[in-house]
Amino acid sequence: MTEKEEYCIPADSGSPVIRFISGSSKWLFLLAVLGTALIAIFLFVLGFIVTLLTMIGAVVSPQADLHTLKLLMSVFIEVIDVFLVATVFYIIALGLYELFIAKAPLPGWLKICDLDDLKEKLMGLVIIALAVVILGETLTWDGTSDIMALGVATAAVIAAISGYIWVRH
Repeated sequence: MTEKEEYCIPADSGSPVIRFISGSSKWLFLLAVLGTALIAIFLFVLGFIVTLLTMIGAVVSPQADLHTLKLLMSVFIEVIDVFLVATVFYIIALGLYELFIAKAPLPGWLKICDLDDLKEKLMGLVIIALAVVILGETLTWDGTSDIMALGVATAAVIAAISGYIWVRH
């Protein structure tokens, strides 16, 4: 058993006061889990509806020009961004449940033993979301805005997050 796995084993608190407080706080965290899960579900459904309506609109009134194709790709990239944000909320809901309510049968890559595990998983998703945002901006760039500054700023944030994750391991 690794040090991290041993750390994930809950300690037995003999104090009845501590057991009462931690048992009562589960209800507060359950509200947070349910609220966060509802946000995730709402965003997933909304992203699906936008995808469906965009596809129907493209089929009903097709236009075969490059500008329309770029607009369609831009919408789909933004929908992917919505799905990534929904995934962040979903992982937060699972993480809060796993940390404060009860252990859940999660796959190994989603096992969350402490807040650092949750932060690392979220930071990985933030990196992906930033890459999607810069892809969308690049795709719809019309030459008027300073896309280089946005790219450099995005790269700096990704490098900082990656450096933090690398140092933690």
